[in-house]
Amino acid sequence: MRLLLDTCIIYNWLMGEIRDVSCIERIQTEGAIVSPVSVWEMAIKNGLGKMPLPSAQIAEDIEAQGFQWLNIKDPFDRLLIAQAKYETLCITTYDAVFKDYLDDVLIVKK
Repeated sequence: MRLLLDTCIIYNWLMGEIRDVSCIERIQTEGAIVSPVSVWEMAIKNGLGKMPLPSAQIAEDIEAQGFQWLNIKDPFDRLLIAQAKYETLCITTYDAVFKDYLDDVLIVKK
């Protein structure tokens, strides 16, 4: 199974701070995937002064590690879906695609 790296793991990997040898071996053996969400998170936290970046070229640094990118299709819809699921909310939208992911969707007719 391919591994999707959480932001803190990719950050610590780039900073050379992962100490768990079995984890390092598994990432190196199985390969890893990184979401652009992690780059966004690091950039936001850096802008808030909470996370110094290892370099100004985070995306290039990640690619240099041989990690693959997880493509995001309409990240804003996916974030809304995640929030609605987590908070148990009903999304009100024009887009019927939300019904593929949520039970409680109010579709507004145009």
